[in-house]
Amino acid sequence: VREQFNIPVGKFEGVQKRLASIAATAYVLDAGRRLTCASLDEGRKLAVISAIMKAHATDRMRQAVNDAMDIHAGKAVIDGPSNYLGNLYRAIPVGITVEGANILTRNLIIFGQGAIRCHPYLLKEMLALEDPDEDRALREFDEAFWAHVWHSTKNFFRAWGRSWTGGLLAPAPAAGAAIPYYRQVARYSAAFALTADFALLTLGGALKRREMLSERLGDILSELYLLSAALRRWEDEGRQEADLPLLMHAMETGFATIEVRLAEVLDNLPSRVAAWLLRFIVQPFGPTRRGPSDAIASAAAELLLAPTATRDRLTAGLYLGGENEPLMQLEAALRLAIEADPIEKKMRAASIAERRAAVTTKVITAEEAKLLETAAAAVARVIEVDDFAPHELLRRSAGDNVVPLSSARTRPKRTAAKRKS
Repeated sequence: VREQFNIPVGKFEGVQKRLASIAATAYVLDAGRRLTCASLDEGRKLAVISAIMKAHATDRMRQAVNDAMDIHAGKAVIDGPSNYLGNLYRAIPVGITVEGANILTRNLIIFGQGAIRCHPYLLKEMLALEDPDEDRALREFDEAFWAHVWHSTKNFFRAWGRSWTGGLLAPAPAAGAAIPYYRQVARYSAAFALTADFALLTLGGALKRREMLSERLGDILSELYLLSAALRRWEDEGRQEADLPLLMHAMETGFATIEVRLAEVLDNLPSRVAAWLLRFIVQPFGPTRRGPSDAIASAAAELLLAPTATRDRLTAGLYLGGENEPLMQLEAALRLAIEADPIEKKMRAASIAERRAAVTTKVITAEEAKLLETAAAAVARVIEVDDFAPHELLRRSAGDNVVPLSSARTRPKRTAAKRKS
């Protein structure tokens, strides 16, 4: 809604980079929410997935809000009723550090629990070792162990073939434009499974104390889940071609993260022989993904700059309030600005800046001039920040005696009873 040099601020590439990140983050996180809630509705117990969603939803919320703060600039800094970002920005640390600290979740829980709960044989081996019946324990352990060996052997060659061919040998459903992304998810899934097995094999129980390695492996697992959720959303919504830039941005960002984390694991794995072998198998050319291209970022950002079906899908369920609420005013200003844009272009083409002169010369009609005036007022209203007269910044005591804020800070704390009164 705001212009600089007769160009909407949202058209500047520095702003578009952040807009694209916000849009793709919203797409992925809501996809993860839907898939997780659907699984819970089926009665599944999602201990590891719940940890993934908690940690990464709050972390990505922080990044999205930071991006929004950068775009809004001073609008989001000045406190007051029209600042719809300030309180959210200040509340972020609560979700990240208090409601299940993300450091604990990412470093210990996601991979620490996931390695046992998600592995097809590891938990069976551990339970067999604890069985007091030695004959049964030996029989069950042997069965699980050799199945584990066969599983790891197959995965070794699976990861090798998929990595060296760039995922061309990986399976994928007939999913239209998303087929390459299915192949890459299958490729990185095999690479992750093999890397996790090698880490468990070479470190054993000590892996629990190698929290930095555990965090990186957990991040890979988390990315694979969230990217799978994004692909599921793409399917469930009917493979909307208009949403493809969001899916592409999300997938390319996730693949780049996976490759970086995988390289970091290999760089820090204590067994250098295992690290060398793994690098040869799963990452022979090093990290090759660089994230979304500029064209993808611009396409994703453009989806937010006008009312579209894609934007409606991204913002479904959001409460905007009544006509005097800041977010509703912003939406109204956006629609008016878009409606007024062709009229402004006619005036610029005629080199006329004043609406009255444009009407006089019949470049625009009186109705169009009225629309321009309405749009300008709406844009000015959402751009301006809150401003208070000095007397509005006075705090009132219980007896309605006006007390300046500077004096109020020095007053002794009131008791709970007085605060309640």
